[in-house]
Amino acid sequence: MINPNEALNLIQGLFVPQQVQIIAIQDALGLILAEDLRADRDFPPFNRAMMDGIAIKNITLKKWPIQDIAFAGEPQKHLRNSDAAIEIMTGAPLPLDCISIIKIEDIMFVEIAGEKWAEYKGLDSIKQGQFVHAQASDCQQNDLILSSGTKIGPVEVAIAATIGKTQLSVFKKPAIAIFSTGDEIVGIHEKPQAHQIRSSNSVMLESVLKSHGFSTTVAHVKDEKSVVEKSLESALEKYEILLLSGGVSAGKKDFIPEVLEKLGFKPLFHKIAQKPGKPLYVGNRADGKLVFAFPGNPISTLTCFWIYFLPWVLGNRLILSTMPVENLPASNPKLDQWLPVKIKGELAETLKNNGSGDLIHWKFADGLVWQKAGSTDQSLPFFPLRP
Repeated sequence: MINPNEALNLIQGLFVPQQVQIIAIQDALGLILAEDLRADRDFPPFNRAMMDGIAIKNITLKKWPIQDIAFAGEPQKHLRNSDAAIEIMTGAPLPLDCISIIKIEDIMFVEIAGEKWAEYKGLDSIKQGQFVHAQASDCQQNDLILSSGTKIGPVEVAIAATIGKTQLSVFKKPAIAIFSTGDEIVGIHEKPQAHQIRSSNSVMLESVLKSHGFSTTVAHVKDEKSVVEKSLESALEKYEILLLSGGVSAGKKDFIPEVLEKLGFKPLFHKIAQKPGKPLYVGNRADGKLVFAFPGNPISTLTCFWIYFLPWVLGNRLILSTMPVENLPASNPKLDQWLPVKIKGELAETLKNNGSGDLIHWKFADGLVWQKAGSTDQSLPFFPLRP
């Protein structure tokens, strides 16, 4: 049995099974880039005005006659008189032979002998290159600007667009098959008998994964070894990841690890020194298929999924902040504990609950705190449960 830190490190070493697909740039947000992107030109491609104002060559003068005006989107102008100036707008190419821009706040336009002049009113000396975004100062043509493996956010979309990429090669998110197990489970549309409960775990897993753009299928299997084996074997023909809920503990019908071994999986680990979720099983096999088998109690499934699986499959590491916690129970000397808490200003307060089968009280939880085995700390790592 390993501790949660060891489990997190082992999971981070797993490769998320993904295939490459080409999609429209507008659909790429949140996906992982599967190609290197290089600049198709210098950036910026010309000496660019960073401010509205005037472009000049002679920086020793205090007054300049206005020769012309340069707008963004127009071809580069040419300063014919080295002692004159060209009025310029932000984004316009710096006129040929100009070396500096004076922002409009530092000049006053006056009329002298029927001509428009600009007079410098600033306090600082004029410097060569001021307010000029120099050509190739961001990057040069053919420079690598985004590497394969980069997670695509708004900035990455804009960068790809600016080099003319209408489509991007990205890693397709893995398809995930979700199975609930157990003879006591019935569908949410069914009326349970006194000894039965409706399935909640598979619906929770499916809803979260769909919100992140994953393709999923959901099924329930009874506690019959041959049925479980056949169902999982069939799913592995189409799906890269299996998520199972139930059947991984120490009961007489908990034969999921045995079935997985028969299907070629090797356990990365089975059982974590934690509460809830101690029997968590994570395994892989030679073809890259992966399985996360969660304990069947709703809170055990929720905790293991939220802490171990979801950050990993989204390409993230578990990020925890630290918060002072009120009403902490005594720590378990042997097991780390994930405790539900409610946020109260700058503090977190633990919530009373009736164990890993109690969904009702967890509706008040804003997140989990991580209490290490034997710890006396009153400030603990916090992980949010709500988006």
